[in-house]
Amino acid sequence: MRNWQTYAEKHGIKLLDNGPCQFCGAPVLNGVAECHQNAHHIAELLDFNDVANYITRFLSVDALALQHYEVHGPWNNYIHFARLVLIFEYKVDWNYNLTPVLSDVVNDFKRTHKPIATPPPAGQRGSLTTVDLLTANTPNACREIVKDWAHSVYIAFYNYKAEVGQIVAAFTAKRQKRQ
Repeated sequence: MRNWQTYAEKHGIKLLDNGPCQFCGAPVLNGVAECHQNAHHIAELLDFNDVANYITRFLSVDALALQHYEVHGPWNNYIHFARLVLIFEYKVDWNYNLTPVLSDVVNDFKRTHKPIATPPPAGQRGSLTTVDLLTANTPNACREIVKDWAHSVYIAFYNYKAEVGQIVAAFTAKRQKRQ
């Protein structure tokens, strides 16, 4: 996986390293780099080898990627938003075995579709940002703030739900065949 700085450089995106985050609008001092650094606070509180924390990891990855849409591949963002829809609406108990299934569905989908060209405007991609993660000081508080953060991003992207509707339906059908 390419990192977000390399992706930005390759695609001509100038990353601002002073002031608020140019993508999510977080009130940070060092731009998008500080947002990504703030996300590491989660790992200070949670053991990601513990199955009970898997969902928090998935939610945090999805929220971070979607709030910083421009520095993640557009098809990756389809995966992130579809997964939020599946988790929040379909109550899918996500695990690592499901991600390749979703990835395969997106790979099939992108053969005949174009990616979302215009995400929600910068600064309007969720009511919570990585700054809010820093308020958590216990594992339970961390799990709750990540869930709230991811849900706020899901709500911000809700108008794009039709864009991932076919992906969600195809994933659901493929998953049912495997069960």
